[in-house]
Amino acid sequence: MVSNERGRLFTLSFPLDDRLLGTVHAYPQDEAFAPAWRRLPRPRGKDAVQPIASLQTAARAVTGERLMFTNPDRPARTGRWAGRSVIVTPGALDEAAVRTVMREWETRLDGHGGRDTLAALLQLSDDGPQPLSSLLHRDPVGRITGPRWVFRVAGWRLASMLAAQPLPLDENLPPLRFHLDTEGDLLAWQAPLVHERTWIDEESGKRRRIAGYAMERIHIEVEPAPGGKTLIAHLSARISRVATHYKGIRNVLLRHPVNPDIILKAPITTRWEKGPDGFMQPAAVRYRGATAQIVEACGVGRLPEPPLTGLDELTEVRGVHRTGKHPIDKGAGAMFHARLEEHAGQVFDQEPLVYTGTSIKISKPGGSLPPYVPAGKMADAMAIAGLDTVRTVVLYESAPWRTRVMGQLARDYTRPELADLPDEQPVVLAPGYELVAVRLPELVRHGSHDRSLILNTLPWFKPGAGRALVSALCETHYPSEQEKEAGLTDAKHALKGLFAERGIPSQFITMDSDPGDPYRLNTPEKVARARARNAGLPEPDVAYKDDHAVQIALGSLHCDSGLIDNRLAATAFHRNAKDTALDREAVAVGLWTRYHRFGERPGRPRRPAVLAITLVAMRIPLGEDAYWPTLMYSDQGWRPLSQARALHHAGPIGKRGHHLREDHEGPHNVRTYVERALAALGDRYPIIVFAEERERIWPGLCNDRLGDGAVPGQSLMAQGRDVAVVRVGNGQGTPQPSRRAGGGGKLPANPLQPVMPEKILYRHDHGGVVSWLFSGQSRQHAGGQRTGTQYTRRTLPGGQLAQMGAPFHAMTRTEYVIAHHGGWREEQLAGLAARISEQAAMWDGRTNLPAPLHLAKSADEKHPGFVDQEGLSE
Repeated sequence: MVSNERGRLFTLSFPLDDRLLGTVHAYPQDEAFAPAWRRLPRPRGKDAVQPIASLQTAARAVTGERLMFTNPDRPARTGRWAGRSVIVTPGALDEAAVRTVMREWETRLDGHGGRDTLAALLQLSDDGPQPLSSLLHRDPVGRITGPRWVFRVAGWRLASMLAAQPLPLDENLPPLRFHLDTEGDLLAWQAPLVHERTWIDEESGKRRRIAGYAMERIHIEVEPAPGGKTLIAHLSARISRVATHYKGIRNVLLRHPVNPDIILKAPITTRWEKGPDGFMQPAAVRYRGATAQIVEACGVGRLPEPPLTGLDELTEVRGVHRTGKHPIDKGAGAMFHARLEEHAGQVFDQEPLVYTGTSIKISKPGGSLPPYVPAGKMADAMAIAGLDTVRTVVLYESAPWRTRVMGQLARDYTRPELADLPDEQPVVLAPGYELVAVRLPELVRHGSHDRSLILNTLPWFKPGAGRALVSALCETHYPSEQEKEAGLTDAKHALKGLFAERGIPSQFITMDSDPGDPYRLNTPEKVARARARNAGLPEPDVAYKDDHAVQIALGSLHCDSGLIDNRLAATAFHRNAKDTALDREAVAVGLWTRYHRFGERPGRPRRPAVLAITLVAMRIPLGEDAYWPTLMYSDQGWRPLSQARALHHAGPIGKRGHHLREDHEGPHNVRTYVERALAALGDRYPIIVFAEERERIWPGLCNDRLGDGAVPGQSLMAQGRDVAVVRVGNGQGTPQPSRRAGGGGKLPANPLQPVMPEKILYRHDHGGVVSWLFSGQSRQHAGGQRTGTQYTRRTLPGGQLAQMGAPFHAMTRTEYVIAHHGGWREEQLAGLAARISEQAAMWDGRTNLPAPLHLAKSADEKHPGFVDQEGLSE
C-alpha cells in the first residue's frame, strides 16, 4: 500500500528525546495545602478570573518565569506527586518573592476578609533541576505515562531554543527574533507586522483609516504519539493580531520593563461611557485579578498602563484581537510553515515526522457539481429523505437582495422567469419542490417585536398534509453599532428559534457577502489576459461569475432539510477507490461533542457548563449512484435529519447530567446516552463511528491509551457487534504538513516554495499504530490565490502589500487514527473517511470532517443558543 513513487510529506511535528525535553524545577505541595485552598472564595460574574489563573498571572508578572501552578482542585492522578499540587518553573524560584506574591494575592481576594493562610503552607525547598523525562514512566507495554502537566511544560525547552536563534525568512531581511510569553508560546514582539486599511463608513459616510498590527505566534503542543510509545512536539504558527479597539477585548499582552524578555498575558476589564459624538468610548481600563497591585506591592514596579485613548497605536500593552474585521487577516501561510520546519529541524538537530505516500487515491467524480441538489436529482433526494413535498420560502425585505438571490436561482435552475417572479406566486422547480418569494420586512428586521404572531398567520409557512416540509431562505444583515448599543434583538437569532419550533430549516444571507461585479476577473483570467497582451493577441472573454454565497446557502438549506444527492456515493465508490472501498453496506455515524459554557447575566444564577452531543447517521449502500439515507438522534430516537435538527434547535443546548464532572457521573451519563443511541440503530448493518478525541469521556481515543479504555460503541462490541471507531483530528494536535518531496506533478519555479500534497493518503507508523494523514491545498489556493505559498507576510513585493488584508493559507490536514477496526481493514476506514471529507454532502467543496461528523457539528453550531465560547469563564 505504501508507494515510494508517491513521495514524502514533511510536517511541523518533531519526535522528542530526553535531550530535547530538558529540565524543570518542581515544588510539590504537601497534603495540608489543598484543604486550605478549597476554603478560598470562588469569584462570580462574567468577568471573574478563577483563582488558579489569577494566581498564575500575578506570579508570572512578578517572577518573569513561565510558572505553572497545577490546580489543587484537579490534581494529577498519576505520577510521583499524584493527588498533590505542584509549582513548576524552568528556573529556580526566589522563595521570599513567591511567598510575598501568595500573601499579596490571597489578602486581596473578595469575600476572604484579608486572610493570609496559604503563604506559610508553601513548600519551596529546591532539589535542583530535574530531567523532565524522570517524571515520566512506561507501563508494561511500553507506553509513556505521567501527569498531564508534564506534557504541557515539555515544550518550554523547545521554545527557549527557538527564541535563542532567530528565524531566517529571506536573505534580504534580518532574521526574525521571537520572545517567550508566559504561556510558553513565541511572539515576534519587537518586529510587528503593520498594515493600513481605509474604507467609507456606511453610518457616517466619512472615509475612515485604521492601522493594524500583528505578530507571528508559534505554539508548541507536546503529546504522546499514537500508541503512546514516543513523545511528539507539534509546532503551529498563526498570526496574533493586535486589537484596534477595546470592544470585546478580555486580555492584553504586555512587556514589563523589569522582565523585558517575557511577554505577559493579563486579563482586563473596560468601563464605558458615551462620548461627545454619541458613541461609546472607554472611560477606564484596568487589570482584573488585582495583578497590577500585587506586582507593585512586590516591589517589581507598576505594570504598564493600558492606553486609554485606544489601541490604534502600538505600545507595550497590546490588546488580544478576538473577532471581527482587522486590517491584517488570519494565517501565517505555507511558505512560513516551510521556513519554520527547516529552521526548527536545524535548531533541534532533529528530523521532523515525515509521512509516506500511499497508493490510496482520493478522487472526486468528474464534471462540475452545483453546491445544491439539481432539479434532476431532487425527486430521488426527497424520496430518500422521506418527503413528498418541499417548499422553500425566500423571505426578504430589500429589493436588491431579492434581485440578487432570485437572479442566481434563475440561472441555476435555467428558469429565467424566476428573476421577475411576482411575490407570493409559487413556482415548481422539480416534481414536489416549489419556491415562493415573500416580502416581510417585519420578520427580518432587527427588534424585539412579536414575530410568532406573524408566522402563525402566514399560509406559506404551514406544510401541507402528509410528508411535507417547509424551509426558509432569509435576508439578514449584521446589526449596526447603534442597533447593538440600543440592545435590539438580532432577527436572525429570533427567527432561527421560531422556525425550529415549527420544524422549518432556515438559512440566512447578508448583502455583505455580495460578490459585486459578476464579470470580475479571477486569477487565471488575469494571467490569461496578461499572456495574450504580451503575445499581441486579443484578450480572452471573461466568464460570468456565479454568486457562490447564494449557491452555498441554498445547498446548506437543502442539506439541513435532509436533501442530499448521490455525490457522496460517487466519491466513496469512485473507480480509483479500487480495493479500499467498502465491500458491504454499513452505517456511518458522526459523534460530535462540545464543551458549552453559558454566559452569565447579572441577577441570574450561574448555569453549570454542559457537554453538547449530536449524532448523525448515514446508511451507505454499495454503489456510486446510491443516495444515502440520513438520520439524526433526538429525544424521539433516530429521525430524518430535518425533523431531528428542528427538535434539537427548539430545545436547550445540552441535557441534564451531560457534563465532564466525574463526581456527578457526567462522563458515565454521556457514555450511556451514546451507547443507547448506537444500539437503537439495530444490528442489520455494521457501524462505523467517526469521533474526535474527548479524553474524559473516551480515554480509549487518546494516543497514550488508544483502544485500551472506553470508546464509543464499547457495550455493542462486548455483545459481538461489528463496530469500528475512527478518531478524527484536525486541530493543534494534528501534524501540520509543511512541504512535499518527490511524487508527481509540475514543480514551482522557486525551489524554496513548498510543493502541495497529492490527492492521496499519507501514513506514518508510530511503532505499530498508524496515523493516516489527508492533506491538500485550500480552495483559494486551488483557485489561483497563491500569495501565502509564494511569500511570507514579510517578503511580499511592494505591489502586493494589499494582500496583508487577505488570509494566508497553509496546507489543509486531517488525521485519522483507527481506534478499533471491527471487521474492516484500516485502509477501508481511512479511505472512506478521506473520501467523504474530500466531497461534502451538499456543496462542491470539501470539509475538514467526514460527512456525518460534519453534519453533527453543523447541527450543534447552528443551534439558536450557540455562542462564541472564547473568554467565557468556567
